[in-house]
Amino acid sequence: MPKRKFDAIIIGSGIGGLSCAASLAKCDYKVLVLEKNQAPGGSMGAFSEPETGNWTWSPGVQWICDYSETSVDNMLLKAITDGKASFSPLDHECQVKYFPDLDYQFTFLNDKSKLLEKLKSEFPGENQKIDRYFRYLDILEKKSGMFSLPKMYPPAIARLMFWISRKIGILPHMDKSVTEVIDSVIKIKDVKLKAILLSFSHYFGIALDETPFPFYAYAQNMQFKGMFFPDGGGQALVDALIISIERKGGEVRAASAVQSIVFKDNKAVGVETKDESPIYADTIVSSIGIKETLSRLIPEQERPARLLKALAKHRSVPSFLLLLIGFEGDMSSFNIKKTAYKTIIGDPSLMSRDPTEKGWICDDLTISFPSVLDKEHRNTNYHTAEIHHETSYDYFEKFEGKQDSDEYKQVTGQITKYYLNQLDDKFPGIIKHVKYSRLITPLDVKNFTHHDKGSVFGLDILKADNPELSPRSGIKNLFFTGEDIFSHGLTPLNGVITASVITGKNLIKRFKKI
Repeated sequence: MPKRKFDAIIIGSGIGGLSCAASLAKCDYKVLVLEKNQAPGGSMGAFSEPETGNWTWSPGVQWICDYSETSVDNMLLKAITDGKASFSPLDHECQVKYFPDLDYQFTFLNDKSKLLEKLKSEFPGENQKIDRYFRYLDILEKKSGMFSLPKMYPPAIARLMFWISRKIGILPHMDKSVTEVIDSVIKIKDVKLKAILLSFSHYFGIALDETPFPFYAYAQNMQFKGMFFPDGGGQALVDALIISIERKGGEVRAASAVQSIVFKDNKAVGVETKDESPIYADTIVSSIGIKETLSRLIPEQERPARLLKALAKHRSVPSFLLLLIGFEGDMSSFNIKKTAYKTIIGDPSLMSRDPTEKGWICDDLTISFPSVLDKEHRNTNYHTAEIHHETSYDYFEKFEGKQDSDEYKQVTGQITKYYLNQLDDKFPGIIKHVKYSRLITPLDVKNFTHHDKGSVFGLDILKADNPELSPRSGIKNLFFTGEDIFSHGLTPLNGVITASVITGKNLIKRFKKI
């Protein structure tokens, strides 16, 4: 077999792939990262308006949660980028949520303890119940390692750890959904308070009635601990991670789609790309999703039956609609703050509203202004906004291969108009400054990620409790990383967990000390 030029090959350059590669580089691995798209970074990477380049967005980074100096994610990213990744908090009033069906608006504070005080002040009759809810959040915060630790062990050991955790109740109310805890355990009656606490439902991939309370609370804890934005946008994180990889002799190659993983004697030994001969390495890591890896890169006879069985238990997380907006001119009169603006109707986790229908009303609409959130944005004459909404791919499936049709263009035009009207309602007159807009639909997301159903976060949140979905593929020398093994969103944790398994070292513990 030809001489190996790299110690490890990583397929995919999203946050999971790059953070795994940078972690291995910190352990003196020479790593090759292969990305099928024209630029590395996945949804973290930058997209600039193509004609003038006046506006730039990082479509997958609306904001990030719990990136304070003491947060695990922040410590890990700083360690693997040698301190080059930095983050700034949103305003103290970090998120405004409006509930039209209750004619009620609540402003979240970028401080968990002050948010607790505000909730108790606004709902004095529910003080004891609010305290109890936050006590559960505190317990889960202290035991948060129990969410990720089993993923560092072989499935049999992980299965035992999960069983023990459930048996002795390490994570409170693991057997109950979030709605059961709210309604039957804490017994919160106030509909406005209930709406506030249940307003984080949009990206778990399953309905709130099916979401285990600890998983929901884990994600909610992160939001309650503060909202941040990466300095320089998502592209700054991509650049910092690539520098760490290249410093140890590694490479990141874009426009290098992997066609298949090469096997010999039941071991993964390399990859084949479209444009060159096989590339060999002792370690192969896929960051493109477990389901996608099995179906696209691994011959049927090599696919572990246990993984196929495990995947059958999970759904894909919803896709999304995203409108990128570019403004021109002086925007100071609109008093736009470092805040996220959200409108929620009913229970968006049900995905019951069809955006392709006439008269559609979005049940979970979010407006943010990346250029305002980014402290390094300097061109005040060109600001940006993003409007996004999680939705089901099924609504758009009928337009596969028909994106040039008049019907599809009419649908996307209606959605764009609806979003712009919502923006103008929130900031009257702002629509006159809109000089560019582009709607990204679930069809575009699927084309970019190749994930099943155009999923933005891989498999549903129940993957966190599945011992079979881990860095260990069951095939020698082949590992997984990314959102399918543990956590959604912009976190380096998945990559560091996989690097820990590969090296046999607890890199989470090591990097937290740097």
